[in-house]
Amino acid sequence: MFLPFIISVICLLHFKEVYRVLDRGRFVIFTASPEQMQNYWLNAYFPKAMEVSINQMPSIAKVIQNLRQAGFSIVGTESFLVEPDLQDLFLYSGKFDPHMYLNSTVRMGISTFASLATPEEIETGCRKLRHDIENGKTHDAIQEYTSTLGDYIFVVAQK
Repeated sequence: MFLPFIISVICLLHFKEVYRVLDRGRFVIFTASPEQMQNYWLNAYFPKAMEVSINQMPSIAKVIQNLRQAGFSIVGTESFLVEPDLQDLFLYSGKFDPHMYLNSTVRMGISTFASLATPEEIETGCRKLRHDIENGKTHDAIQEYTSTLGDYIFVVAQK
């Protein structure tokens, strides 16, 4: 059985509950590490919201530790790079489409913007982002924040 699970806050109790109800098979978590998130170019436009978002994310070591404490064995990890043709709308899915973040409906579906960013920061960040898009400067930000860590990571556990 394959269960995808997107985490924003690690809770050992949740992992124990998944372990309890899972008959057997794999449990796959799709998340981002704080180190990966520090390399998102969104930090240049929404630094406070990104800082709060980064600080609430557990390290991959903590995720693995909690999975093991819940009873799972770890099959492995696999980094994930956001591609230009990605259709899903999560925090860094607009990595190659900065225009996406100017859409308030899209932002409201992304917890970092909907729950962690102040209206003032969103307004300021969007104004700067819009200006940089018009002047072609977002390409520079994207290049500046390039990383070899990947954008997200899959953690695969087995019962």
